[in-house]
Amino acid sequence: MAHRQHRDRAAGPEDRPAAARVAPDPALTAAATAARTLTAELERLGSPERAVSERAYLKSEYTHLGVGVPAVRGVARRYVRGARPGHDELVALVDELWESAVYERRLLGVELVLASPRVWSPADLVWMEGLLRRCHTWALVDGLAAHGVGRVVARDPAGFPTLDRWVGDHDMWVRRSAVLALRDLVRDGREWDRFERYADTLLDEREFFIRKVLGWVAREAARRHPELVSPWVRANLARLNGVTLREAVKYLPDGDDLLAAWKQR
Repeated sequence: MAHRQHRDRAAGPEDRPAAARVAPDPALTAAATAARTLTAELERLGSPERAVSERAYLKSEYTHLGVGVPAVRGVARRYVRGARPGHDELVALVDELWESAVYERRLLGVELVLASPRVWSPADLVWMEGLLRRCHTWALVDGLAAHGVGRVVARDPAGFPTLDRWVGDHDMWVRRSAVLALRDLVRDGREWDRFERYADTLLDEREFFIRKVLGWVAREAARRHPELVSPWVRANLARLNGVTLREAVKYLPDGDDLLAAWKQR
């Protein structure tokens, strides 16, 4: 026949204008594939018994596989050595891992950040802040804050204004992170003035995890620089709580005297 009728059919992808077809992002596709492979490795390493005990210890709302931190860290380091991912690949992979409520997937994301320290800059602190707000446990917050954020600001002081903002944040884990990011710096005698400013903002808080981190960071500074910590403790005896004080004085030569003075105040 000269004029042949086309059969009706649903339009397929080949019928759509080129602008309407969205090609998958290669980085996101690779991230999803890598996340599946890494998750399978975590599952092989898991222990149901450990999962139960760890979930109870952390009072966790996550699903746990029962993989210890050293094993998760090993998975992260092997992946970084083998795949040599760049900045954008790492961000995509960590985001993919964090889409799950499995604790070890999120921990692996943290360890991937820590395994690639030179990749990150102050421009990445907003992204890290988003992770910190979704941690909901010290077991994820502390490594990311101390070693992830801490290394960024140690290399580039342009990151400090972000910490200055965090210390007044409504999210307790973000406030804790601002202090904890100073831990290694104050241990080396750096940024003690900033720690004192943060502590002045936070000393009256009743939140245990804030009280604990102030004492913990002061204790680390006291290991090498008791001359910084002792005057700070003495000047703040009226405001210090027992949790913060007992940590702060642990390595001070005059720690017993300071503790006695605090009890008599």
